[in-house]
Amino acid sequence: MVADRLTEHWDIYNHQFQRIGDRQRHETLAAGEFHLVVDAFIFNAAGSVLLQQRVADKINFPNYWDCSAGGSVLAGETIEAGMQRELAEELGFHRTVTSADNFWIRSYSHWVEAWFAFQTTQSLSDLTPQHAELQRIAYFTPDVAERHLTQIGFNNYHLELERAWTHLQQRK
Repeated sequence: MVADRLTEHWDIYNHQFQRIGDRQRHETLAAGEFHLVVDAFIFNAAGSVLLQQRVADKINFPNYWDCSAGGSVLAGETIEAGMQRELAEELGFHRTVTSADNFWIRSYSHWVEAWFAFQTTQSLSDLTPQHAELQRIAYFTPDVAERHLTQIGFNNYHLELERAWTHLQQRK
């Protein structure tokens, strides 16, 4: 069974970031149509970053290490609400997410990705990984995390990791 929900509903946006409709995940987006994606890096007090390892039956990048949490924003959600839901679902990490937690928004061919950064005192035993989507979670130093993330091949998230850490330091 595939770990991804192909029937989830997404709001669809145009280049001006105006909502122009909705689609289910399995439906193809036309040129100039975008859906929203959220991703986060969570750092502990020692400066290590939490990563998740995806399960073998994920459609994209099975068994690979990935950022702390992330996924598609569902129809009717803001990026903050989508991030808050993904953190709770994937990690059992409960907190109010605000626009101040967002440090970067990037556009790609058919999605807009909003990046968030968080700091926590929670240990791994305080978190509840969603075993339907995650094999395991672990804290790594940023250098080791980057090596794990390089497995994906298209983006090792070097810039995202650096910006996430800088964002947290500037908020202190």
